[in-house]
Amino acid sequence: MISKSLKHIVLALIVFIWIVPFVALVTTSLRSEVASKTSGFWTAFTPTELGHRFRTHDGEDDFLTLKGNIFDRINRDRDAFPVGGDIKSILFKGRVPDPENEGETKLIRKLIFQGEPMDVRGGIFIFEKNGDFTWTFNEITSPKPKSLDVFVNQDPIFGTEAYLEVLYENDHVPNALISSFIVTIPATIIPITIAAFAAYAFAWMRFPGRDWIFVIVVSLMVVPTQLAFLPILQGFSQIAAWGSGLNALFTDCELTNSCQIPSKSFASLWITHTAFGLPLAIYLLRNYIVGLPKELLESARIDGANHLQIFVKLIIPLSVPALASFSIFQFLWVWNDLIVALYIGPMDGDDLVFPIRLEKQLGTFKDQLHLLNASAVISMIVPVIVFLSMQRYFIRGLLAGSVKGG
Repeated sequence: MISKSLKHIVLALIVFIWIVPFVALVTTSLRSEVASKTSGFWTAFTPTELGHRFRTHDGEDDFLTLKGNIFDRINRDRDAFPVGGDIKSILFKGRVPDPENEGETKLIRKLIFQGEPMDVRGGIFIFEKNGDFTWTFNEITSPKPKSLDVFVNQDPIFGTEAYLEVLYENDHVPNALISSFIVTIPATIIPITIAAFAAYAFAWMRFPGRDWIFVIVVSLMVVPTQLAFLPILQGFSQIAAWGSGLNALFTDCELTNSCQIPSKSFASLWITHTAFGLPLAIYLLRNYIVGLPKELLESARIDGANHLQIFVKLIIPLSVPALASFSIFQFLWVWNDLIVALYIGPMDGDDLVFPIRLEKQLGTFKDQLHLLNASAVISMIVPVIVFLSMQRYFIRGLLAGSVKGG
């Protein structure tokens, strides 16, 4: 009983640890810049005290009493996140007679609350909780507009302006999304295609050294990614040098000074992610395929089917759960990868993948948390869609590919 309760507690703790950061990201991305800077995301669903500034009126019109609403004055120039709630106080800043020095004035700052009269340019200014105010003079006059600082218990308000700004007012984020798709889709399709053929060969084809080769392939899963960076970089640099030489030899690139072929490109990322993803893919798919009914394949051979026909017409349709499982793993890894893209991917500003662009946004947006979090949420949407669309195959394929080995 204790063990079962402990499992539930641990599971709940894991869910909590994952859910809280996600809720924080989404909540902050939907708040205004001021709200994000002045209060934590946990206060987003309750009234929050925030400061605003408003002008009493626009021109120097003649009047005896001016009536208006503070919220209308605050929101008149706002296209998004209109302020609402209750007026708490107004900060009074001005000079008043100094009782200690006759004939002189002194500067004071104090908070004026609802219903308290306040001297503003010689008139009596009184406001209510709902924002209504009256500004009364002893005679008809035309005072200059006055800017006042007001503190509001602001109602929770959310909007999508941060997402619109990130997507439509900043070309970097859309370009990074496109670059991530260019890298991720081939880097998922290529290894799973190669791994499917290799897994079938290891499972159902007999050739010398099959088991030893499979052991070597599986052992590559324990090689640290960072350990392979140096030889990979050296290899791509050498290939780029050869390609540049051939380009100069067979084309007129010297006339336009365009002979140099970059060593870091989308192709280098495709090759690197394919190399890193193949061992796990072959392991999962081989263990799944070897567990398929042997009689089914023997029947196909009796009917005259060759290996390619068996692979295309039987193995692929029956291996969809395993293929989907690895596709999810590979897609999520490549989409969220920062290290490989940072050292091996293209460094041109328009070709940066989303994780690198997001890291650089820390300097671009600085303390604009709502924009940073909106970018982070956008980067999460695609993997979530991929996972949800293929989740029905995920558990089935994962378990089938990890239980039995032939």
